[in-house]
Amino acid sequence: MNEKLKLVKNLLEKRSARRKEGKFVIEGPHLIEEAGDKVNFIVYCEKLPIVKKLEEEGVPAIKVSKEQFEEVSGVEAPQGVLGVVKLFDYQFRDVIKEDKTLIVFCVGVQDPGNLGTIIRSADAFGASGVILSKGTVDLYNPKVVRSTMGSLFHLPIFNTEDEVETIEHLKQKNVKIVATTVSARKNCFEAELNKSIAILVGNEGAGLDKEIVKLADEEVKIPMVGKAESLNVGISTAVLLYEALRQHGR
Repeated sequence: MNEKLKLVKNLLEKRSARRKEGKFVIEGPHLIEEAGDKVNFIVYCEKLPIVKKLEEEGVPAIKVSKEQFEEVSGVEAPQGVLGVVKLFDYQFRDVIKEDKTLIVFCVGVQDPGNLGTIIRSADAFGASGVILSKGTVDLYNPKVVRSTMGSLFHLPIFNTEDEVETIEHLKQKNVKIVATTVSARKNCFEAELNKSIAILVGNEGAGLDKEIVKLADEEVKIPMVGKAESLNVGISTAVLLYEALRQHGR
């Protein structure tokens, strides 16, 4: 197998390889279009318009057979082109805005689909950025990348090694910390979300750790009138972001 193809396969399969090489893989014309000039090189088996465009721009392109492409692709129905992109290098300062900061802080979110939904929602509702704790699923996991539908290229996403320290830094920047808990006395429509805020969302099963909740300025919940016990973390985050957007009057 070609060395570049081996690299692609390793990047798709191993987090350690992504960290070592400082790169990750995106698949399909849409994600490659969203990535723009961030694409290092592409691998393709079909001469799609995006392939022609990137070749004309001087992006290295490796043509392989359909069989070879299917061997390295990470999806069941390959779209004929994939790209390799450099890992992001966002810092804490990148998620802070001078006027009104709106951050989603994921603490221990494990499901790739949920994280992808959260990033898409943050993008859709004008968040200034997303912060991921050390225990959250890898941003560059292929399932996460696909489920963001390109939104990971639209806003800063910062990985923190210490969520407690990061919360303290947010407070120093006058960012209100809002924790989502099922036991909260106040619902999200009663809470004041029209200032600089960071919404803490937790693990799908366990929620937020009690020690993390203690650091919050406020706890909120989403009121429900049906019989469902709860919403998944992706949908919950979307509701809270929309309410913050509504209160911001945008």
